[in-house]
Amino acid sequence: MKIRAQHKSVLQRGSVLIEIAVAYGTLVTVAVLTLKAAVNTTSGQAWTVKQSMTDAYLTRETALASRIPFSEVTTDGSLWALHPNVTTSTVEIGKLPGGSPVSATIHRTRIPDANNLTTAGGVGTITTNPGRTEAWKLQSLLVYTIGPREYVKTRTALRIR
Repeated sequence: MKIRAQHKSVLQRGSVLIEIAVAYGTLVTVAVLTLKAAVNTTSGQAWTVKQSMTDAYLTRETALASRIPFSEVTTDGSLWALHPNVTTSTVEIGKLPGGSPVSATIHRTRIPDANNLTTAGGVGTITTNPGRTEAWKLQSLLVYTIGPREYVKTRTALRIR
C-alpha cells in the first residue's frame, strides 16, 4: 500500500510539471500574437500619419503659392523655377511619434500660360490678350518614401495678374 501511495505522488508531481509547461506555452503564444497585432496596428498608423503630414505640407505649399507677391513669382530668384527647370530642396514635413523626423523632397516649377504675351513667356499677342494679363501655373511635387516605396503628390496653383 505504501508503494502505491509513493507512485501516485510521483505521478502527481509529473502532471503538475506538464500543466505548468502547457500554461507557459499558451502564455508565450498569446504574447507573440498580441505583439504581432500591435506591430501591425502601429505600421498602419505610421502610414496614415505620413499621409496626413504630406497632405498638410502640400496645403501649406498651395497657400504659399497663392499668397506670394506676384512680382516674386516671375523673378529669377523665385521659389518656382521657370519650366522646364525645377527648383529642388529637401524639407522636413514633420515628426513621427517618438521624435523621428520625416523628410521629403519638394520640386517646384512655374509654367507660363500659352496666351501670355511673349515678354511673359507665352505666344499671345495684343489681339489675343488685349488686357495684357499674365497667368502662371505654380506646380509643386512632393516626393517621399514609406518603407521601400516612393510616392509623389502634386499641387498646382494658378496665379493671374
